[in-house]
Amino acid sequence: MNSELQRAESQGDQVARTETAKPRPGGGTYTPRVDVVETEDALVLYADLPGAEPEDISLTCKGDELVLRAACAPRHAGKKRLYAEYGVGQYYRAFKIAEQVETGGTEASLKDGVLTVRVPKAEAIRPKRIAVKGG
Repeated sequence: MNSELQRAESQGDQVARTETAKPRPGGGTYTPRVDVVETEDALVLYADLPGAEPEDISLTCKGDELVLRAACAPRHAGKKRLYAEYGVGQYYRAFKIAEQVETGGTEASLKDGVLTVRVPKAEAIRPKRIAVKGG
């Protein structure tokens, strides 16, 4: 596994704890919880974005940085709140990608509040099976 990704993974819980803001009535910026998995041919990111809709998500890749931004709108706009713990505001997370990737083939989908992003590795670094011919 990529050493920078391992370093980020080992620090992930600490970063998420220190960067995650508590919900504020006027909105705020939240650090979504994320898992990053490496497969033979891609890096796959899973991000929890409760309340976000596909049209509210921005995913950009420039150079070696993948940036995730999303908005979470109020769930009960125009209604009197008696009690609320659900946060509204913005999600933000940025990642440095040390692997060689093909950003043109990046795919993303949102299901049940979980964003899945698949970033294919560059062909040059993918493992290749070499056929062995007999005599």
